[in-house]
Amino acid sequence: MSKVKIYTYTHNRPDFIRLQYEAIKRHVKDDFEFIVFNNERPGGDGGYVESKISEIDQICEDIGVECIRVQLDPELKYLNGIKMFEGDSYLNGNNACAYSFTWGWKNYIAKNDCLSVVIDSDMFFIRDINLNEEMEGHNFAFVPSYRYLEQYKNPENPGKLAFKYPWNGIVFAKPHELPNPESVSWGCGQVEGIAVDVGGEAYMYLERNKEQIKERYIDQWGLLVDTQPPFEINYSGCGQMFANFETGEVEIRDYQESNLRTFPHQKERENYWEYVYANIMTIINVAKENNFPRPTFVDFIKFETDDNLLQDAFIFHYKNASNTLPWMKGNTGEQYNHYKTIALQNLLNQFQFQKRVLGE
Repeated sequence: MSKVKIYTYTHNRPDFIRLQYEAIKRHVKDDFEFIVFNNERPGGDGGYVESKISEIDQICEDIGVECIRVQLDPELKYLNGIKMFEGDSYLNGNNACAYSFTWGWKNYIAKNDCLSVVIDSDMFFIRDINLNEEMEGHNFAFVPSYRYLEQYKNPENPGKLAFKYPWNGIVFAKPHELPNPESVSWGCGQVEGIAVDVGGEAYMYLERNKEQIKERYIDQWGLLVDTQPPFEINYSGCGQMFANFETGEVEIRDYQESNLRTFPHQKERENYWEYVYANIMTIINVAKENNFPRPTFVDFIKFETDDNLLQDAFIFHYKNASNTLPWMKGNTGEQYNHYKTIALQNLLNQFQFQKRVLGE
């Protein structure tokens, strides 16, 4: 069986390294290697604590996984025309993410001759999965992040998509099957005059090589701000909706292609809105069962072609471990993060318990 290399970039939550590694060992059925990029540095989201650099290194040594310190390379100081760092500091959190991902990709991931998976440092496997089997016939899998032309805001016009690009949160790639993989850059800024997040620059690589890239699509279903109706929900990070489940009303803030799907990469589903409702209720129920504080602000990750989020989701995303949102800061934030971490541990234990009892 071919080995899989699983990478993560970490800085703000060293305590997640052990949890992530244990979840990988429990659920990933491939022969795998887990590699941690140590990206604690001034200028990133969540504040800088120098001692976390050695803490990350020590945890990796204790559990026996490779830890690679992200280095600042003058040749990558500008990505997509945007300055990434000055001296020893990133210029902002977005740049910290774009730079580190690009540096790790060009220096390590692009050189691999095996399936390589990159996941956020707060993503945890929750069901058994064979990653090589899932990627058979494909060489690149990602959550598509879309950008739109301005007229999509006209309620009488369903709008027009400009382009899609890979979200950096979770990426599956077979670099040895990709053309010039080292040329991929994961910068942010603007593409074709439209603002993009981290990974937007990679659109140009996908467009140039679309005949050779065999894509598979990953779903990101999120329950975000749910303190009072309507709840903010999200599909794939760029399909924002506000749902009032008591009245059955959904306000669509972004693009909606039709009543059969949100975006054109999805398969059409006759019961699409029931499917959306079932996915969000799954997250609501799991969050309640495990006492997540509100706002819940989490994602479940599955492959797009799968239909049952509870059965098919293979990753739980704690989401925003950098603690950049208002309710994650200060004394109130400390309490929120404390209870959310306990809820995460409960959830990971619950999924393992279900697997044991059900014999799955």
